[in-house]
Amino acid sequence: MIKGVKGKTVILDTQTKWVYIGRYERDDGTYIFLEDADAFDVSDTSMSKDEYIRMVKKDGLAPNRKRVSVLKAMVSAITLLDDIMEK
Repeated sequence: MIKGVKGKTVILDTQTKWVYIGRYERDDGTYIFLEDADAFDVSDTSMSKDEYIRMVKKDGLAPNRKRVSVLKAMVSAITLLDDIMEK
């Protein structure tokens, strides 16, 4: 488990076109588990991942999943939503 993030809203940037934003619950070494999460595929829009994340930071999270598990090996970065700087 990543220290200090349990229960906090995090961004999981993946090596795919998907980004996940939600409340960090746990990881089991293979998966990271988020609750009240937004799973977003940037190929469905003209926005970049960065633009989408900044929009969520500004406007608030709109979860579309109660729970989601993300394969840890696919995660390229984990960031607290609070650490995202608005332009």
